[in-house]
Amino acid sequence: MRNGRKEIIMLRSVTHAYRARDILSKYGIRAYVERVPENLRQDGCGYGIAVYTGSQRASTILRDEGLQINRIISI
Repeated sequence: MRNGRKEIIMLRSVTHAYRARDILSKYGIRAYVERVPENLRQDGCGYGIAVYTGSQRASTILRDEGLQINRIISI
């Protein structure tokens, strides 16, 4: 953890979260599939990928790869 701030990129399914983790790994970005706290969930899946740096870059990469980003949560 570099800056101490975790951001969770919310995706539409747990399957997409695992796919996103694998895609980001190819770009040298560490991401972890996590269950989102219940009080932060909105529509859809309760899983996302946690990143500690570069959530904007990560979300751009994922969109370019065809994944839909629901939102980004800072924790």
